[in-house]
Amino acid sequence: MLTKKLGALTVTAAIPVLIISFFLAQIDIQRYNIGAAIDILTKKPLPKEVPNPPSSKEFLVRLSPVVDKATFTEEDVTRTIKKAVKNVLTGYKNDEYFEFNSYLGPNFVSAYYVVQKYLQHKDTEFDPHTKLDEKVLYKLLSTTQYPDGSWANVVDGSVNFGDIDTTVYNYWALKVMGEPLDSPMMTNARRFILSKGGLRHTNCLSRYWQTFFGNIKWSENIYIPLFVFGDSILSRLLNFQGRVAQWVYPHVLPITYSTYFKVQKDMGSRFDLYELLPENAGKSWDDPLFAERPAKIEDISQKGEPEEAVVKILMRMFDIQQPMGSFGAYTVSTLFGIIAYDDFMHRFPESKYIPEIKERIKKGYEYIEMMYFDNEAEYMGNLCNGRSWETILSSIALVEAGYEGAEVVKAANYLAKKQRKNGGIPYGVDFEYASDFDDTAEAVILWSAFKGNKDLEKRVDHANQLLFEIQNKDGGFAAFDHEKQGFKPIEFVTAAFSDAAEIWDPSCADVTGHVLEGFGESGLNYTHPIVKRGIEYLINTQKPSGGWEGRWGNNYIYSFGAVIPALKKVGYDLNQPWIRKAVSWVLQHQNLDGGFGESPLSYKSEKWCGVGISTPSQTAWALLGLLEIKRADIMDVGDSVEKAIQFLINEMDREGKWEDKSVVGTGHRGFLMMVYLTYPYSWPLIAMSRYQRYFGEKEIDLKNAEVFDDLPTNILEKITATAESVKPSNP
Repeated sequence: MLTKKLGALTVTAAIPVLIISFFLAQIDIQRYNIGAAIDILTKKPLPKEVPNPPSSKEFLVRLSPVVDKATFTEEDVTRTIKKAVKNVLTGYKNDEYFEFNSYLGPNFVSAYYVVQKYLQHKDTEFDPHTKLDEKVLYKLLSTTQYPDGSWANVVDGSVNFGDIDTTVYNYWALKVMGEPLDSPMMTNARRFILSKGGLRHTNCLSRYWQTFFGNIKWSENIYIPLFVFGDSILSRLLNFQGRVAQWVYPHVLPITYSTYFKVQKDMGSRFDLYELLPENAGKSWDDPLFAERPAKIEDISQKGEPEEAVVKILMRMFDIQQPMGSFGAYTVSTLFGIIAYDDFMHRFPESKYIPEIKERIKKGYEYIEMMYFDNEAEYMGNLCNGRSWETILSSIALVEAGYEGAEVVKAANYLAKKQRKNGGIPYGVDFEYASDFDDTAEAVILWSAFKGNKDLEKRVDHANQLLFEIQNKDGGFAAFDHEKQGFKPIEFVTAAFSDAAEIWDPSCADVTGHVLEGFGESGLNYTHPIVKRGIEYLINTQKPSGGWEGRWGNNYIYSFGAVIPALKKVGYDLNQPWIRKAVSWVLQHQNLDGGFGESPLSYKSEKWCGVGISTPSQTAWALLGLLEIKRADIMDVGDSVEKAIQFLINEMDREGKWEDKSVVGTGHRGFLMMVYLTYPYSWPLIAMSRYQRYFGEKEIDLKNAEVFDDLPTNILEKITATAESVKPSNP
């Protein structure tokens, strides 16, 4: 018996050894520095310096007056809603959808500016004829630097400093433009970067860009072997594409190609950033290291076709490139892809794939140019298009306000045409290959307003069927994928990427809330098994403080605004200790101006949770939850609702529109935030319209519209009649 047990243990122990041996056997030792890889993978992350929030709430009152008591009238609410409706309608485009766009920072345009010089495609057949005006970019960068020398990718209105990665990108672009290194702007930026550890302490994507220019060695970056994307048994078991989040794969593919060939060019001293390495910080500008040096481009051409493994990854790149030219619908991955294609052309000039690659480079440029310069967010780094999401939110806001114009009908039908075969809705342009479950849930909410429209009712059922199928084992819902919450073998390989992007797509409270709200609009209640599991997920993931971390909005306030309305919509009894705990947490964080705000620093320190300057969007999220609590009369919320409404009225009166002075959208928690220009147009209108419907004394007389006291699920016979006559075609 003992012998059998020992034999079984030996076999069990041998399996991982065999797997590791196979893994190592597939690696090109000439290219892969195992020692460096182990060092990268085991390196502990640098401690994050997070300042304490202000000790007094007076600090958070920037523009709006302190609200001791709400003084607005019914006419003020009516006037504000009318203005908000008009503002939303400004985003209606092409007579079928809404679009306001989003952005993640001008530093991405800075990177594009430098990489264009690297690719040297100007005046060639690949010339993108870029709309990038160097003077415009220079002015933008020179006027947005913080006093400490840093730049932020987007504005956190609660602090006055930026981050090392954004600062490196912008410093680099300015240097390439010819900005004197001893100018105050460059001197201060350099001082900031070195104070944060220098160039090597940037995130992995920043280091990859630098590696193309030789500022960082390839051995200092993680290398993913080509076989990971091959057809071997181990490759299939790893199933990289099927394990990681939707946004990871399009970026990793071209990076894997480039790391395999150690793609690099010597572009000359103008592109060097040696002065940002700590070991060079004390050196004089007269040091030979900084001597002027012209570009030196080497001939890398080879005869014939590349090896099979390279062809396979090239085919994968072809597959992930979308009709509009993007790699997976992202500009950064597309730019990585263009670099890989460009290298392939020069390395294998005789390859049969060259004609197709040439066309794909041109399409890639078209997409980047469109995203960076052909919209309201020009020069601000619009990395991906969210047309469906913006159409949904804008339409819901108009429906909530009682607007009955044809724009809402056409938008609902536009979304119907975008519905995928599996029932899902894509996030936006070039995302047609992937269903966004958050968008799908919100589309259900919108379409449910069109009672009697048989086509849209079928589409609601189709969408819900998908949402039933993708619930994770923990009961929650993710954004794009089912059960992509971690996989140890890949986690080990991709650890080095985790400082620049979230690798997994886990369940989150905000998406779960939106899905449950959609189920509620569809007639399901808390007794349904799927809804019940979703509620259990929310109970299990509630923080001790009472809140939930937000994945796609900043942060705990966003989740509060998703969870409470969802529970109400499915008929759940809100008079529960865990819900009262969440409400108490929110009430403790209302600002003196009546609004709510939360800094992105809340992802790095609990001290910042619920703390930040007031924004219309975050105030609306808090209101969405508090309105349901006040309406159900389960606990005393004081005059918090009225003060929040007063804040929104004051903001509209002062500026004529709602605008978030601090970033509220989340790209990747803790290090990449996202400005959604549609959010302050839509979310506050939804909240204020519900306030008017729940507690107002009279209906609002909107042009071409009426406001009904009924909930949106019973809304607008006029819209339903029109929608019946404008049925969408099948996708």
